[in-house]
Amino acid sequence: MRVRLVVSAAALLASAPLAAASLGYAVTGGIHGPDGGWDYASVDPVAHRLYIAHGTAVTAVDLVTKAVTPALAPASRPHEVLPIPGSGLLLETDGGTGTARLLDAMTGAEKASIKVGENPDAAIWDAKRKLAIVMNAKSGTVMAIDPAKAAVVGTVTLAPGLEFAAFDKKGLLYVNNEDRNQIAVVDLDTMAALGWIDLKGCEEPSGMAYAPTADRIVSACANGVAAVVDPGKRKLVATLPIGKGPDAVIGDPKRQRLFIPSGGAGTLAVLAETPGKIGLLGTVPTMVSARTGAVDPNDGKVYLPAAEMQPPATPGARRQMVPGSFRLIVVSPQ
Repeated sequence: MRVRLVVSAAALLASAPLAAASLGYAVTGGIHGPDGGWDYASVDPVAHRLYIAHGTAVTAVDLVTKAVTPALAPASRPHEVLPIPGSGLLLETDGGTGTARLLDAMTGAEKASIKVGENPDAAIWDAKRKLAIVMNAKSGTVMAIDPAKAAVVGTVTLAPGLEFAAFDKKGLLYVNNEDRNQIAVVDLDTMAALGWIDLKGCEEPSGMAYAPTADRIVSACANGVAAVVDPGKRKLVATLPIGKGPDAVIGDPKRQRLFIPSGGAGTLAVLAETPGKIGLLGTVPTMVSARTGAVDPNDGKVYLPAAEMQPPATPGARRQMVPGSFRLIVVSPQ
C-alpha cells in the first residue's frame, strides 16, 4: 500500500470518545509486533489467538495475554492463515511456493505441503463440507482441500484476478475478481461455475463477507465503495461510500456488524445489517495502511494490522515502513 501515515496514535485515541458516541466503536489501544509487510489476519475464537500472514512468517498473538510470537512458522509471501476448526491446525497460503501448508497451530511445525495454483491468496473454511477453499489469484482457480487427507479434492477454473470469497446460506461460493470487477458464483457440490455478477461502479473488489441477517454479500472496492449483492437475485443492489484502499470485509454476525478497513483513507467503516438491508453507520479514524484485519467474535474487538510509512526514496519507488512502527490497532465496542 503506497501511502504515508498521517494519523498519530495519540490522535487516534483522542478521537475515540467521538467515535464511541456516534458508532458504538472506538480505538482503545494497540499491540506492537515485528516489522514486515502483511496480508490477511484471522482469529481462532476457541484458542483466543490471532494469526497474521506477516512478512516472511506467520505471526501469532495471544489475545488474552497479548503475547506476540513474531515467527510461529517461516513462510514465503504468505497471504492467509486460516485456523481449521477442531483440528489444532492452520492452513497457510504460500504465494512464493504455490502451496497450501498445514501447520501446527501452537508450534508452527509443518504437517503437510499441498501443491495448489499460482499465487494462492485468500482461503476460507467451508463448514458445510469440512473443506478449506483456496483462491489461486494468478491461475484463476478455486481449489477445495480436505485437511484430513492433506489433499486437493476439487478444482473449479474461473479467471485470473481472484480475491476473497464467502458462502451464502445455501452453501454457494462467491468469489471476487479484481481484474473483471465481477463476482463468480460457484457450486462446490458439483465443482461447477454458475456465472458472474457484474459490480458496476466497483473497481478492483478485494475483501468480501456474507451478512446472514441481511442475506447480502458485501465486497470492498478499491475506489472507495462497498458493493452490496443480493445472492438470491445474483444482482448488485446497492453501493455504499467507504474509504479508498480497502482490502477486507470483516463480518461479526453475532452483533450484526461488518467492518471495512481502508488503508488509503485511514478509516474503518462500520456497517449494520438488518433483514434485507446493509446500512453504513459511519467511520472510525484508524491509521493509513490499516487495510485488513479480523474480529474476535467472543468480545467483538477488531484487530487491524498497520504501520507508519516513509516517503519513497526515489520517485516511483515503493514506500518503506518506519522501523519499529508495526502494530495491531484495537477497535472495541463501547
